[in-house]
Amino acid sequence: MQKLLIILALAFFTVDTPKACAQALDSTALQQESAQPPFDAAQVFEWWDDGLITAEQADEIFSRLEEDNYDEACLLAEVYAQEPCQIKKEKRPHNKRKHKKENVPRATKATHASTIASIVPHGRASWKGQYDSEGHLKKHRKELQLQFYYFKLRLGSQELLSYRRDNFESYFGQISTLELHSHLPLDTLWGAALLFPIGKFRLGTFFDTAKTFQTRLSFLASRSTEISGSFWKFSNATAIALQAHTTLGQISAWYQFGQNRPLVKIQLQNDEKWLTWKTTAYIHGDTVPQGLNLSKGIAENWLWASQTFSAKWPEALNMVLSAKARLLSPVGTDSVSARFKLSLESGPAHLRPSINVTCIEAAENCQNTEWKGSIQSAWDTFAFNASAKFRYNRNQSSKLPKIELAASYRTHLALAKLTVAFPETTPARGISVQNEVSLHTAPLGCDFVFAFKKTQTKPFKPNFAHIQASLNF
Repeated sequence: MQKLLIILALAFFTVDTPKACAQALDSTALQQESAQPPFDAAQVFEWWDDGLITAEQADEIFSRLEEDNYDEACLLAEVYAQEPCQIKKEKRPHNKRKHKKENVPRATKATHASTIASIVPHGRASWKGQYDSEGHLKKHRKELQLQFYYFKLRLGSQELLSYRRDNFESYFGQISTLELHSHLPLDTLWGAALLFPIGKFRLGTFFDTAKTFQTRLSFLASRSTEISGSFWKFSNATAIALQAHTTLGQISAWYQFGQNRPLVKIQLQNDEKWLTWKTTAYIHGDTVPQGLNLSKGIAENWLWASQTFSAKWPEALNMVLSAKARLLSPVGTDSVSARFKLSLESGPAHLRPSINVTCIEAAENCQNTEWKGSIQSAWDTFAFNASAKFRYNRNQSSKLPKIELAASYRTHLALAKLTVAFPETTPARGISVQNEVSLHTAPLGCDFVFAFKKTQTKPFKPNFAHIQASLNF
């Protein structure tokens, strides 16, 4: 029965459609220049405080954000929190004449168009820090980016010297996922990499101080299709990797010789006027191949997947009905953990109510369910949100619902947000307050996220804090 469930789930995860979302073409690597973070630290802390994700899962998401691997961060958010996530792309002017002459993906063009050959050195210095409930600095990152002509120097969290010009790329230093244009997250290695085009083909090679060697060949079949293959030679292992980017999405496979099963990553999506769907999956054997840097949750589950369907009625007060499912199967077992979520939202931006219900574990016949209703009101600069969440267990006594109230003020330079929550108890016994302040001007950017919490047994005290500061020059 468990095997049959897995087979049916995989069939469910491979829905096809004649029309596909062209936005799925962008490779993970190309997002380094043209993409913005899909969410900030405050959103991750909200998911954690709301009970949607654990502290360990939050750390996994933070790690991907710090690596600028927004594609993988989005993937984790969609599976762990079952929340929609879309990578924000910067709108850049297009040269129509150039598009007609060159037969390369639009994502590639945006990347190279964004590289400005300036002889004046410019860059950014930044610092990020996280504090725990005791006021101790849990972890921090500092970084300096300096750009001159077609060269870019990065120091701190990653030590890398890069050169990009006319589809030619070379790197020296700490090289990883983004630099090697890999759909799969890779280990960071010290070495040198070179990528150069020859017509519709793109050749690449990489070697590091530990005698790791990689050679790569890509073929741009059309503006919407790219197929590539890589050969990896480690000190004690050999592997091959294949990946395809089409209008339907991205599929990658990694096979290490000697292992019983290859690792496969699937990301397919479609966005139409009436129907949207998205499929995400990781499938691998009992052991993770060498060279890959998978998040802990993915490495511990040989099947790690999610599926989303959304039906939209723009004429009916912009109504959206969504159904989400996630499947996890731990390594070495045939058991499957399934979670389902159904949500409905409708109304204008000034007054938009929503309701969702989540089956925490389908294997337990949905004995534990979570109900949440919210009302959001958004204006040009102000936004308000009120929600109530109630978790129901048929074998336990009922608890008070969690009440959350939030208000925010936003301009093109600043953001101020205050969130107050009463977690399943009376305000006298428990309360959580989260503040978020952001200020972004031409030379200076600052982000502060800090929360205070009071429980029945502990007084009102700080719970966590996240601080980020950057200076552009």
